[in-house]
Amino acid sequence: MESMHKRLKRFLLDILVREKETQAETWQHLKMLDPDCDDLDIVITGTPFADEAWELYKTKNPGKEDLLYLMKWSPKKEEAEAFLTERFELDNEDLKSLIETTRNDRFARLLLGRNPDKEQLISIMEHTRLKDEAAAELLKQTPDNEELYEIIVHSGLKQAAWEKLKTQNPEKKELSQIIRYADPGGLEDEIWEHFLQQNPDNEELLDFVKDYSETGRKKQEAAALLIERNPGTNELIHLISQNLYTGLALEKLKKKEPDCEELELIFRIGKSGTDELADLSLSLHPDKNQLWKIFEHSNRKDEAALQLIQLPLECNELANLIVGTAIEPVQELVSKRVQFDRSQVNEAELMREIAQKLIQNPELLNVNHWHQGETHCIGGWAITLNEAAQKVEKQFSSEIAACLLLPSYRHLFFADKETVLNALKNI
Repeated sequence: MESMHKRLKRFLLDILVREKETQAETWQHLKMLDPDCDDLDIVITGTPFADEAWELYKTKNPGKEDLLYLMKWSPKKEEAEAFLTERFELDNEDLKSLIETTRNDRFARLLLGRNPDKEQLISIMEHTRLKDEAAAELLKQTPDNEELYEIIVHSGLKQAAWEKLKTQNPEKKELSQIIRYADPGGLEDEIWEHFLQQNPDNEELLDFVKDYSETGRKKQEAAALLIERNPGTNELIHLISQNLYTGLALEKLKKKEPDCEELELIFRIGKSGTDELADLSLSLHPDKNQLWKIFEHSNRKDEAALQLIQLPLECNELANLIVGTAIEPVQELVSKRVQFDRSQVNEAELMREIAQKLIQNPELLNVNHWHQGETHCIGGWAITLNEAAQKVEKQFSSEIAACLLLPSYRHLFFADKETVLNALKNI
């Protein structure tokens, strides 16, 4: 069970960090409770009393781990480093920690003179400028494939590491990883040939097409090989999503007669250029979720909307629908659902009234809010000038009320002020 003394220190430390007004008084109370190194870590790192806490910290006989931790997070990095090197004899693991903490070449050079192991050499390559020196030492120690990968990633000795790797029968996954992530420095063509010699399957080629590394290395080559084979639905959809061999991929995809669930992937990815897939999906009786994906991510909003209005829709879905499309069936459905008589509204006349008001008083336009005090956005002004729409807004939403009043101008509801004012001048 935690002692009262420890609980009190923890309580004071919490106040010391959070309550700026009482910090000086809290610090005085904490000092009387004989704080240890862990307590003083917090004071040094998170309060204005770092200097005083550091002087107290030194009297607590901090160990190597305490000082190494302090060097990572505190404003007393240099003081902690000097105290550490002065008081302790550092072994290779200590030097490795110092390298990772400080990225100091001095510690790397010291470690290189002490017969470092493979893990320590990799740390030098990752964190200091002595990359090639560490790589040269690692090459002498019979590195495995993963360690050779680290040399290719972090040093200039890529050619030497690759020559050694070739003799160790690297797997396709390892070759793929080098090309996609390691920046092999002009070796990618040769490594790619070794990769192809192992007859990669479609999924392995698809990794290059997806290109999660965002380097684009061998993306086109992998796509060309993939489209020549008998790619599955998933592969074809990814080719289309990456705008690679789109026409041919679409023809192959149609022959496979995909279902809506398979086609949904293209809309989840959210890529443009998916209208033909949207047409295909719309012909397959998609469910509500799939229709929304088509509505949100393709140019087939109107077609998707016509199917969506046949389904039960929540208020927020009606709002999304009427913001996304102004086709008459949607306007009619929404107006019936909210019991709004659109025949009472002359959209052009209402818009001219709003334009006249805001051109004369542009300070009354607030594009960031439907309503804020005496200011409103375009949609907010339309609602403000129509009593029936105000009831719709209160019961349903601002989007629905505004879009029923000004369906042709709904794009201005979310535009910047300059765009809105220019449009109003034209009106």
